Amino acid sequence: MMSPNGKSAAADASASAAMRAKTELARLISYVVFGLGSVYLSVRAGQLPTSRWEPLGAGSFPKLVFAVLAVLCLIAAVRAVVDIRKGGKLDGLGSAFCQWIKVRRVSFAIFGLLVVYLLALPVVGFSLATFVFLMIAQLLIAGISKKTIIQSLIAALIFSVGLNMLFAEVFNVFLPRGVLFAG
Repeated sequence: MMSPNGKSAAADASASAAMRAKTELARLISYVVFGLGSVYLSVRAGQLPTSRWEPLGAGSFPKLVFAVLAVLCLIAAVRAVVDIRKGGKLDGLGSAFCQWIKVRRVSFAIFGLLVVYLLALPVVGFSLATFVFLMIAQLLIAGISKKTIIQSLIAALIFSVGLNMLFAEVFNVFLPRGVLFAG
């Protein structure tokens, strides 16, 4: 029996099973990433300082929430592994994954840039770290031309130095100066 797209019903079922297996694999990866992030944040929440007025401390509720999220991610990951083993149709997964990465390369680059920005922020300070982050991010998104370089430069200056001045002068809140410039 042929389906409307000209394939046999068995071929459609096989393609559907392969798609379900790939979807489950993607879910498994997300469960592992979110679960590991939750464990990390739960540990960090336990390090929050305690106060004399709160017997449980400021980190008790976030620690509980992240621990429950980690357990739920573990349960979902086990279910995804069971579903993947049941389906078993992971043909062409490597090439599909490489294509998926290639399509989303700018997103991954910006996420990596964000990680570098967050690591550099305490060292070089808000103004310099934000300026560099915004320049690179805007040029990654908009492409490099004379016009985009000028626009990115103006926006990065406004949102790095301008925000730092606004917070310091108007709100009397001082953004991180960094260990390089804290003298």
